[in-house]
Amino acid sequence: MWFDSWSDIIRVLLATLASYAAIIVILRVSGKRSLSKLNAFDFVVTIALGSILASVILTKSVSLSEGIAAFFGLAFLQLIVTWLSNKSQTFAKAIRSEPKLLLCDGEFQEEALANERVTRGEVEAAIRKKGHGVVEEIAAVVLESDGELSVICDGKAADCTALRSVLKPGETSL
Repeated sequence: MWFDSWSDIIRVLLATLASYAAIIVILRVSGKRSLSKLNAFDFVVTIALGSILASVILTKSVSLSEGIAAFFGLAFLQLIVTWLSNKSQTFAKAIRSEPKLLLCDGEFQEEALANERVTRGEVEAAIRKKGHGVVEEIAAVVLESDGELSVICDGKAADCTALRSVLKPGETSL
């Protein structure tokens, strides 16, 4: 339980070194997007990379070459999915969730809160984290596609160009 053999320790150290080097090279080639959290798909890829890395390092039945192949496979899939989502709006909508306006000009958007399963308390916590204390003075709070809450503190929602993707033209509230 505490110690099996020095050969096992050496195998783990060598597998760690080799797989670490391989994943660094693959991530440098595939770009920053591979470890981003822009959407749920990116998050899943990041978790899967970590799981593969752990399996290669600690599981005798998974060879280093199999792990590297899995790293390359995930990086390639990430590349294909991002390429397709840039080329096709339909594909992009299927892969990415849309940002959702949860608070507009100090008013909670109850339907959006319910649909996204976000509480008023969570929105208020995001506002506090931005250093504000009066909900009614906040222009907007948006649930982004990566799950983060963005807080826009100044102006009216209709005047905020950053809200174009969540407000329809001429709309000041949902």
